[in-house]
Amino acid sequence: MRKKLSWILIICGLLLLSKPLLEHGYNFCSQLLLRSEVKKADEVSTPGNQEKLSNLPIEPPFVLEIPVISVDAVVIEGVTQKDLRRGPGLDPRGVNPGMKGNVIIAAHNNVYGAGFKDLHKLKPGDMVFISSGGQKLAYRVDDLVTIHENDKTTIFDPTENRMLTLITCAPPSGSGKRVIVTARQEL
Repeated sequence: MRKKLSWILIICGLLLLSKPLLEHGYNFCSQLLLRSEVKKADEVSTPGNQEKLSNLPIEPPFVLEIPVISVDAVVIEGVTQKDLRRGPGLDPRGVNPGMKGNVIIAAHNNVYGAGFKDLHKLKPGDMVFISSGGQKLAYRVDDLVTIHENDKTTIFDPTENRMLTLITCAPPSGSGKRVIVTARQEL
């Protein structure tokens, strides 16, 4: 009986250990596939239609780069749990990059690739880049705040400025708080 219990405990332990590995593996494979989609879009853009493209908003999937915290991820459309398993997600309550308004991107900080695990380390003045199809937009970080997860009064408010809002859970996980980074588009 003890031997059976020992084996059951070992199997349960292995399953618990493999869960984060499987989550990160799923995210890694999803990001590889998404990156190939973005690469195809980049190959389609040519110098002849560059001027025409620069007037269009950037639609997902697109690449989000935050060099100071080593983020280089493909952003998809949507912020459901299923969406965020694949990588950072563009919140439908915001606008597409390149449009007037607030671009809102959310990502996990501890599971499925942990795309925003170091978001809390950003400082005013740090740069964030969004690119796709030969277009590249630059945003400069204005502010970083930590709020309670139920305090969403200003996060999703419309704005006349070209803004970027990045959202993730505040460490430690389960604290009920969110890290919110706001950045202004450099024109």
